Amino acid sequence: MVDKTNSVDSVESEINNSEELEENKVFTAEDIKAVQLEAKTYRKEKAALKKELEEVKTKLEALESEKLTETEKDKKKIAELEKALSDINGAIKAKEIDNLILKASIGKNFVDAETATLLIKKELEGVEEINEESVGKVIESLIKSKPFLVGSTSASVSDGNFARTNKEPVKDANKMFAEWLSK
Repeated sequence: MVDKTNSVDSVESEINNSEELEENKVFTAEDIKAVQLEAKTYRKEKAALKKELEEVKTKLEALESEKLTETEKDKKKIAELEKALSDINGAIKAKEIDNLILKASIGKNFVDAETATLLIKKELEGVEEINEESVGKVIESLIKSKPFLVGSTSASVSDGNFARTNKEPVKDANKMFAEWLSK
């Protein structure tokens, strides 16, 4: 233990001695100019290194922002394409439903096909799986609940509809005028 304390004391005394020697030393003007010149070069080098560091930082930030911008662009493009795909799938599904309704309503003799189609679509909103059977069931229930949508093929006097007895095609004005001239 004694050795360590003696060595610590000796180091402290050496430090004190070197400080006293530097205090007593006299510097010449040349020494001062040399030290100032050295300090000036250190400051210039430090400023150049600082400037270079700032340039590297700005380049790094630009690269990172460019990379981030690329990923953001990609994410935006993906979102747009997903939306377009869902729109296309929705349009395809709507066309399939229209085709099923058209196929099932052929021969049902609807008075107003557009109205019937809209009513059928409204009824199909509650159906989970839309197929030919479900569309057929909806059309049958619609015909039962709203019989006025279906036109009758037979004309009856009591209905106010008069059946055509003459099966001649309808003549237009030009044909009638031509017949009149020929007489």
